[in-house]
Amino acid sequence: MMRIGAQVTLTMRRSGVRAAALLFLLLAGAEAHARGAKVAAEPIPDAVWAYMQGRSWRAELRCPGRDELILLRVPYRDFDGNAQTGSLIVARRVAKAVAAAFQDIYDSGKFRIYRMSLIDEFGGDDARSMAANNTSAFNCRTTDRGAMSRHAYGMAVDINPVQNPYREGNLTEPEAGRAYDEPSKRRRDIVGIIVDGDVVTRAFARQGWRWGGHWKRSIDYQHFSNDGH
Repeated sequence: MMRIGAQVTLTMRRSGVRAAALLFLLLAGAEAHARGAKVAAEPIPDAVWAYMQGRSWRAELRCPGRDELILLRVPYRDFDGNAQTGSLIVARRVAKAVAAAFQDIYDSGKFRIYRMSLIDEFGGDDARSMAANNTSAFNCRTTDRGAMSRHAYGMAVDINPVQNPYREGNLTEPEAGRAYDEPSKRRRDIVGIIVDGDVVTRAFARQGWRWGGHWKRSIDYQHFSNDGH
């Protein structure tokens, strides 16, 4: 098992009530220890991999293999300031960078995340996940233009989609993000909002990741990726 930070052990079994209960805890997140909580990484457990099939992992697309992906257990502070632990799946080769960015964000104590669950909880539906203000990463899907998304390779993260919506022309996604889709509406004192030069953009920039808030034709305030796309 690969570790980043403090040791965390998660045992998943394939069948029975115990497996279902453990999977629920993994997807929903659990309260974290406020002091010294660290991002932990591990191979994807059997029960989680089975749950991903037909949701975030789709056989009809050229999705990364199981051994190319890593499960991260990420401490974060929710909108009430309480310490929680969320789950993200990312590409193995960027796991250390993503873990380091989220560790910096958590250690700063300055940023709030509404929720962080695997997108499989929403059936792999990006629109449902965004509407729920869910922070997520891997989702083997195409873009609106038919190309493979950076999320499909586990090399992109979306954070607080409601406060940090995607905007192109008259389109804003999710719909609730219309309250935050123009520069004049994006004040630093809004909980969960990402602004240029804040702890979130600086944490990802230190890892060489780029922010969709700098895009020109469209703008994606929630989005960070390893190549800027």
